[in-house]
Amino acid sequence: MSEEKKKSTYLKDLEESYKKQADTRKEKIRQEPSKWKRFWKWVWYAISFPFVWIFYNIRDWRTAIIFAIVFLVVSSEVWVPYLIGVIFWANEPLRISMFSIGSACWLFWLGPGTPFLVIVIGITIGVKYLFNLIKNHIEKKRQERLGSGAGGPSIKTGKNPIKTKGNHSYKG
Repeated sequence: MSEEKKKSTYLKDLEESYKKQADTRKEKIRQEPSKWKRFWKWVWYAISFPFVWIFYNIRDWRTAIIFAIVFLVVSSEVWVPYLIGVIFWANEPLRISMFSIGSACWLFWLGPGTPFLVIVIGITIGVKYLFNLIKNHIEKKRQERLGSGAGGPSIKTGKNPIKTKGNHSYKG
């Protein structure tokens, strides 16, 4: 078995185990007899879901890269003013104002009620979903192409998908 197939099956197994654990967790919540406790367990499940998801999915290197890029883009509100302040160090009013803006943004995101990490994780989930959607679409197209035979006539059209070079035509 090739290395890529091993990784692919490992990731599929990991995803299946995560789904089983999530389904088991949901089933335990559904079986709670008290409506009040069940409600608060659902609330806790909704709050903890992004963190549990990122814990299980950050093992994939693609997700780690997506998370890092999203983190840098979303946090650019903080680090870009600091960067501008360092670049224009000689210009004192600009330097002071950029450090002030960066610090104010940093304090805002660190404050209570600002779900910075939840926003980053949510965007990461969305990008990962789109990435998987495109990847599955490409894989499906590749399987359709390979399923019709290598160079043989296509089952759907009856024509050979390989085109020949030159002025002559090939009738398949």
